[in-house]
Amino acid sequence: MADARSLVAIFEAITQNLEQDRDDLNQLDRDDQDTGDNMVRNFRLVTESLQQQVGESGEVDVGAALGQAAQVLRDGGQGATASIYAQGLDEAANRLRGQSSFGLDDLLPLLEGLLGGAQQAGGAPGGQGGLLDVLLPAIGSYSEAKRNGQGDLEAVLGALLETRRGANGTARSSTGYGRGSGRDTAGEVDPGAAAAASLLEG
Repeated sequence: MADARSLVAIFEAITQNLEQDRDDLNQLDRDDQDTGDNMVRNFRLVTESLQQQVGESGEVDVGAALGQAAQVLRDGGQGATASIYAQGLDEAANRLRGQSSFGLDDLLPLLEGLLGGAQQAGGAPGGQGGLLDVLLPAIGSYSEAKRNGQGDLEAVLGALLETRRGANGTARSSTGYGRGSGRDTAGEVDPGAAAAASLLEG
C-alpha cells in the first residue's frame, strides 16, 4: 500500500487537469467568466496544503491532512463551489482518519466522501443542472463497479464515461442552472458540472 504521497499525487493531477481546462470552463461561465480560475485556485490551495503536511516522508494521518485542506479551502477558496468541495473533503477526511497510507483501495472512500459532502452542502440536486449531475452518476458508477468486483481500470473507464455524459446532460435541464440572476440558461452546460467532470478526469 502506498504512503500518503499518493494522495498528494492525485490532487496534483486534479489541479493540472483543471489548469488545462481553465479557459474552456471560463468560457462556459457566461455570468462571471471565472469558474476555471476559481477551480484552479481552489485546488491549488488544497494541493499545497497536502504537500506541506505530507512532506517528503509521506508520513501523516491522511484523514487529518484532508480535514486541514478542507479548512484551508473554506477559509481561502473562491466561487460558489468552494464550500461544497470543502464539505466533501471534510466527509472524506472522516472516512480516512487514522490512516497513514493511501492506495487504490482508498479511492472509493475518498470519492464517496466528496459526493456525500457535496450532497450535504446543498445546491441543485441531481437532475437539475448542477455539479451533482456529474458526481452522482460518475462516483456511483465507480462504486458499483468496485463492489461488483470489477478491476480498477474498468471501474475508472466507466466512471469517466459518466462524467462527460453528466456534464453535457446539464444542457438538457428544463430549468437551466445558475443563481437566479434572471438569465435563461436552458440549453447551456453548467460550468460547475463541467468543472466537476474536469476534477474527476484529473
